[in-house]
Amino acid sequence: MIRTFFGMITVVIMTLICGLGAVLAGAFNPYSRAVYYLGLIWARCILWVAGARLIVEGLQNIDPKRQYVFIGNHQSHFDVLTVFSAIPMMMRFLTKKELFKIPVFGWALSAVGMIKIDRANHEESVRSMNQALEVMHRNKISVVVFPEGTRSPDGNLGTFKKGGFIIAIKGKIPIGPISISGSRFVLPKHSSRAKPGPIKMVIGKPIETGNYTYLNRAELMTRTIDTIKNNIDPVYNEKIFDR
Repeated sequence: MIRTFFGMITVVIMTLICGLGAVLAGAFNPYSRAVYYLGLIWARCILWVAGARLIVEGLQNIDPKRQYVFIGNHQSHFDVLTVFSAIPMMMRFLTKKELFKIPVFGWALSAVGMIKIDRANHEESVRSMNQALEVMHRNKISVVVFPEGTRSPDGNLGTFKKGGFIIAIKGKIPIGPISISGSRFVLPKHSSRAKPGPIKMVIGKPIETGNYTYLNRAELMTRTIDTIKNNIDPVYNEKIFDR
């Protein structure tokens, strides 16, 4: 109980400090190193306070000098913190529009150039994908997409939406498949109380998209989904040991 109370206080304080700092830094340059490090401090601090232990595999599969469309499964709000903490690259997330309405946090999302997406509006969704490509090319950064659109409560993969794949195909940008296991036990869906435990993330070998078009996008999606599914660790994805 005491840990939970102080953990929540710490999260609120760090969100205020790093969020307002990001708003100020983002006013000068949303893609500066200052913005990157503020986000990194915020993400790692929250994971540390929650008692999350990161296990990361596959960093050797990515080249920091290249850009990627990172596509991963989604189990918890902590997935964003995990990716941000573990991958040493400048990245922006496709983020649902509702989060931009949260005071301070939403301001920071706008200030640092996170890409707003409205999944219920096709035209706005297409505009978001075009914006993502423009941001990537102009600022030489990668983007992260969780195409299930919602968190899995049981660790099984949901239906993948095609938006992230279209970005990769249009931009001829390789896909970095990300498999996250165990985050749903650290912060379950519909819960605001984190529990200490391990989160494992595996970065698969990049999937080049130069030979794919809109017409054979289903093949790319199947290949990516299979890679993500195969790299989910059943040990961490099932509650079979004391966390």
